[in-house]
Amino acid sequence: MTRPTTVSRAGRRVRAGLAAAALVGVCLAGLPAAPASAATSKVMLQNGAFRDYKLCASANDQLLWLKPVNSGDPYCEWKQWGNSSQFTLYNPAKDQVMAYTGGNEGAVVMEDPGTSSLGQNGELWSWGGEEGWGSFALQSFWDSGQNVDAKSPGDQDVPRTDSVHTRGWRHGYQRELTWNPVPLH
Repeated sequence: MTRPTTVSRAGRRVRAGLAAAALVGVCLAGLPAAPASAATSKVMLQNGAFRDYKLCASANDQLLWLKPVNSGDPYCEWKQWGNSSQFTLYNPAKDQVMAYTGGNEGAVVMEDPGTSSLGQNGELWSWGGEEGWGSFALQSFWDSGQNVDAKSPGDQDVPRTDSVHTRGWRHGYQRELTWNPVPLH
């Protein structure tokens, strides 16, 4: 009789780290080289409509939330791996990547690299073109019609207080679907 093998938490972290490195390699394959500092610098994702709010992972669950820009929170710091047309958003504090879950108004979640139910493209994002107000749509690479939405459901003038979801560009107001990656020093 063989005994089932158990993998320590550290072993799972090593495998997740290797999966993240493999994902980065896949994402960067065939892309123009970027300066090393661009690959390692952290950014804050500030909303284009609600400039006082930024995108943050939760320390308590797998969801994403909006928080005030002036809050000092390491869960609001991101690393963008890849170029503007195909990249992964990695959160060092969470040690996970941001992922799209599918459908219009689908949840945006944090997960271990390489575990998306939508496959690799569920963990990839892209920046849309710059809009007249100076921000860019943050689009799911799996479904470029779905953008990360900061608008409260039912009220275009209020930032959401529930967890972050996506929304189609043609479904109402667009400014809330745009973001700016602001370098952190």
